[in-house]
Amino acid sequence: MATISTIPQDFQSLWDNAVSPSSKDLNEFCDNVASAITSSFSEGNTTEKRVVMRMSNIGKPARQLWYETYDTSQHRLDYSLQLKFLYGHLLEELLVLMLKMSGHSVEEQQKEHDIEGIKGHQDARVDGVLVDFKSASGRSFSKFKNHKLVGDDPFGYVAQISAYALTENDNEAAFIVIDKQSGEVVVMPLHQMEMIDAKDRIQYLKKVLAKDTPPNKCYSEVPDGQSGNMKLNTSCSYCRFKFECWEDANDGRGLRGFKYANGIRYLTQVRKLPNVEELTP
Repeated sequence: MATISTIPQDFQSLWDNAVSPSSKDLNEFCDNVASAITSSFSEGNTTEKRVVMRMSNIGKPARQLWYETYDTSQHRLDYSLQLKFLYGHLLEELLVLMLKMSGHSVEEQQKEHDIEGIKGHQDARVDGVLVDFKSASGRSFSKFKNHKLVGDDPFGYVAQISAYALTENDNEAAFIVIDKQSGEVVVMPLHQMEMIDAKDRIQYLKKVLAKDTPPNKCYSEVPDGQSGNMKLNTSCSYCRFKFECWEDANDGRGLRGFKYANGIRYLTQVRKLPNVEELTP
């Protein structure tokens, strides 16, 4: 009998036994893929409107969520990022198809949840277990594979699934994750003891987002090697609000970006000028 713990082996059997999807499952997969592609392009580049708190983002750092809530500017997303989101969505649809093909039950897809007016939609329940589908690569995938996500979760995945579990009174859940590069699939179980108190978190965020000023910075600056310079934490460097958030850097001059061979490095304190090109503010 297929259980959530046997998913990788069951996926292997699909090729070993030359299993084909049923017409019903294949048609549903094609419809979902078509819908995802159509939505990606038809919604255009308007994803940066004012954000209302929802279950999918309650795990984000509070300061980042404050900026998202009060930001009124339009941030254009590069096509590469749009394509990355779409690619991830398609891979997650493929996971659902393969689960059905290998004898796993997939139920309650997109079931709505509500905690104090904050809504969210779960991905599914697989073999009776509440699950979230994810696509990841590199270090992110290894955190799921090695069960290191708890405590190192900048995107708030644990908080999101904790909220769904709370409304359903589940004491366990799981992430089913596919590596975008290798195709490897892992299942990371999550016990109630590893979940957060989602109701507490929502109440805290409501108070934070009601204020006119943002809370403290999400992360501290870190040393840039032995140079004496200080730079952004990795998580900060990917945030689109880094310039507003760190406007006090470099004695009020703001962040200074330097173009290194392995990418742009944002310095908060420059004691020794790097011997590389500085980006024009």
